[in-house]
Amino acid sequence: MTRRDPTRGETEIVVFGRHPVEEALDSRGVDVLELVLARGLPPAERKALRRRAEDRGVRLEEGSREAVSRLTGAPRHDQGLAARVRLRNVMELEAFLAGTRGRAARRPRRVLALDGVTNSQNVGMVVRSVVGAGLDALLWPLSGQPWVNGLVVRAASGAIFDCPIVRCDSLAIGLAELRGAGFRCLGLAADAPESLFEQPVPHRAVFVLGSESEGLSESVRAQLDRAVSIPMAGRLESLNVAVAAGLVCFHAAGLLGRSGLEVSAPPAEPPSPQSDRRSGAD
Repeated sequence: MTRRDPTRGETEIVVFGRHPVEEALDSRGVDVLELVLARGLPPAERKALRRRAEDRGVRLEEGSREAVSRLTGAPRHDQGLAARVRLRNVMELEAFLAGTRGRAARRPRRVLALDGVTNSQNVGMVVRSVVGAGLDALLWPLSGQPWVNGLVVRAASGAIFDCPIVRCDSLAIGLAELRGAGFRCLGLAADAPESLFEQPVPHRAVFVLGSESEGLSESVRAQLDRAVSIPMAGRLESLNVAVAAGLVCFHAAGLLGRSGLEVSAPPAEPPSPQSDRRSGAD
């Protein structure tokens, strides 16, 4: 039996590198707790960062390059600059579901989830699509997927600070809880005969994408209401998971047709009486 890393799911993380740190200082979706600079940074850059830290009331410390790298664990990528931050847009699944009950049940909900996607760069690029399309949440299991780390932050290009993250212990359990609250679970599978783009988006929907090598796990497949695919031209079997997630996110949000593409998102299904009862609608 393997033990889960106790730091998984923690909202306090370390970001590093010039652009991620500057994005954190610009974002209101994160609390910047401390800024740490290496003494060897150019004077003009140090002065500018000191001014920005003062503007946000952030404590600033300077140390050796080695001290910064010990904090980041990424000496080749940290550029002598790091920040301890606290993510503000992370919540438990129970809290997310509580916000979908009562009068809020009338509002459509769109959630994305990843099954066994372990490449941090892919996860970060998926985060960008979730934020760009304005989805309601990214369901983030604390096992089977890397937690927010420096590589995820870099690949997300600042979007991680604005991403609504919903934590769950395992993806299968999280999907079961969403289904119990009236969500329809749609999984992407290359062999599914039904196209993602041909059916109405359910009033409450969670879309699940698996890894490129393994696809969806059996425990996740057992939670699906429907399997759908992205139709491909030619012999190509599938897309990179981050590319596929971009299509799914913008389809789920109803944004593809607005850009003039031939594939237009169907209207959302109206809420069913069953989903209203499950969610405690008025």
